Amino acid sequence: MRREGDDSDSPSDPGQESARDPGGGRSEAVKPPRSGVSFRQVLIAILAVILIAFGVANFDKVEVNFLLFDSDARLVTVIVVAAGLGFVIGYFVGRPGRLQRKYLKQRENDRD
Repeated sequence: MRREGDDSDSPSDPGQESARDPGGGRSEAVKPPRSGVSFRQVLIAILAVILIAFGVANFDKVEVNFLLFDSDARLVTVIVVAAGLGFVIGYFVGRPGRLQRKYLKQRENDRD
């Protein structure tokens, strides 16, 4: 026999699902996933169209001068390779060193 206020398995609102935490108590209600197109998906689609248009507009061959030799390459390829190298260099330059990571980890443990 259940009384008012007892913990029940069925949610009080039929459109709302309930979730339990591992400890057996109730946690906050889980909202059902939204359907439709999100702002993020629209933004990604717009950026993809711009990127494709950029690639088509810059498909001409250009001469690229390396340190030891010259080569012909598509302009879009040169731009993508330069951007990729810039990303990799920026990642490694901005990444904390071993001693910095050790200090940050120790500082985080001291706060807990």
